[in-house]
Amino acid sequence: MPLFSAEEFIQAKNTSEVLNFVDINTGVTLTEELLLQLNNGKPVVLCLHSSNQHAMPEVRRAFMTLMQQNVQLPCILRCLAADHTNDEHLIHYATETGALLLDGFGDGLWLVKTETAADTVDHTLLNNVAFGILQATRTRISKTEYISCPSCGRTLFDLQETTARIRAVTNHLKGVKIAIMGCIVNGPGEMADADFGYVGSGVGKITLYRGKEVVKRGLNSDVAVDELINLIRENGMWVETNN
Repeated sequence: MPLFSAEEFIQAKNTSEVLNFVDINTGVTLTEELLLQLNNGKPVVLCLHSSNQHAMPEVRRAFMTLMQQNVQLPCILRCLAADHTNDEHLIHYATETGALLLDGFGDGLWLVKTETAADTVDHTLLNNVAFGILQATRTRISKTEYISCPSCGRTLFDLQETTARIRAVTNHLKGVKIAIMGCIVNGPGEMADADFGYVGSGVGKITLYRGKEVVKRGLNSDVAVDELINLIRENGMWVETNN
């Protein structure tokens, strides 16, 4: 499918009847002339980005303009980064796009490394970061979701070790949300939107939940992970791994 700049799209005599992508620098090329072109019924996906140092507020303002002009087209958030480390890139991409996705703005991500960052970002990283942002903002669920408490003095088992054990056997369950909570005091409230809950209910004892409902109480911790798998299987949400 063709990718046009805003200027190219305005002047284009031949466009695809199936789909056209239009790359828009929101503070520069989102003009009245372009807005008129976008409302002419052509199948278009907008790719919004900003050259402003603080891009997110400017892209948000562009969404407001599109709403005011009744432009109802899918929008991809094109985020440019020129940072120097993987952690800096992760923070940049997440803050610039995550805030918009959480507010319901945007239908997809296009993460871009600038020339100055060419040696510090690879496509695998970009892919993983993109799927992570989409998962965290509930825009696209593509992997298992884990909800865990931060641990405190009431925690009744080794939270990190147990989370790692559960993740090792369930991380292939696309879209399943599993809560791992250290105690029965705050656990049920903090995991309210989870599909399944693994909650410490006493020293060496685990209570399993399906949603907000207790289904198995007082399990010994050495069998609780297997019982969690059985519970997921009983509810039709278990799939076998390829290996």
